[in-house]
Amino acid sequence: MDWQSLKLGLKRRYFQREFDVFCRAVLKTPAVELDESSGLVVLSQSYQKDLLMFLIAAKTFARYVKPARFVVVDDGYTPEDQAIIRAHLRRVDFIPRKSVSSRFCPVGGTWERLLTIADLSRDHYIVQLDSDTVTVADPVEVREHIAAAASFTLSTNDGRRFVTVKEASDAMKGSQSGHIQVLAEKALDSIPELAGSFYIRGCSGFAGFAPGSIDRDDVERISRLMSSALGSGVWKAWGSEQFASNYLIANSPLKALLPFENYPYWILQGDMSHARLVHFIGGDRFTSSAYRSMAMKAIRSL
Repeated sequence: MDWQSLKLGLKRRYFQREFDVFCRAVLKTPAVELDESSGLVVLSQSYQKDLLMFLIAAKTFARYVKPARFVVVDDGYTPEDQAIIRAHLRRVDFIPRKSVSSRFCPVGGTWERLLTIADLSRDHYIVQLDSDTVTVADPVEVREHIAAAASFTLSTNDGRRFVTVKEASDAMKGSQSGHIQVLAEKALDSIPELAGSFYIRGCSGFAGFAPGSIDRDDVERISRLMSSALGSGVWKAWGSEQFASNYLIANSPLKALLPFENYPYWILQGDMSHARLVHFIGGDRFTSSAYRSMAMKAIRSL
């Protein structure tokens, strides 16, 4: 390991420790208010290491958008952890990750999350909320899309509009990247069964699935087709679930993109002045005190 890598690792450990110490304040905030008549389910896949992060994500979002209940695809919470979560979120169903399976989808990589969303979205609007998000202002567009029964996803710098699968495939033709999302996007236009459908280069970290917009057959179909096109060994790589989520939302009957300036992922020196929800993606999460600062400000408002 070179000195720069070691220095970055030490910096990340310092800022993560700082976050863990200061953000324990979320444990002293009141329980959320629910709206059991809404039919809205907030779903997250989470595990013990992310307990504080998850509570911050769930409670800051529920401050503005009150769900009927929460569902956790549980990747390793203890009974004690579950009791803490229930005390704060009040109505929570825990679904063990290993209890969710499919013959046609990869194991892990948050595929169990997408399959659970598909199973539940028949009767409910599902908001998929990553544990590394912080809602810092009223997510007006989200409330509007839920009311209109329109699915939504985060936009990205490379994904600001829904496109045909041919456009998506053509955009990646010159890329030399071996990332699964790029490989899958390149393959879109070569699969006859997907002709005439749509795609968005979004992010599955925060997404909405309208009632009836997808089902398990839809999830398994896209997985089968891509596995056949790319090979099962390639398709099971981390990131294939995000591709599938992007594709499924793009082909929902009603769909919308959240504006990037209001729903950004955090980067150093990025403009967060118009943010309503911020996604602190792994690699950049603890490279500064920004996550801790933003989370603490949101915690004080609870």
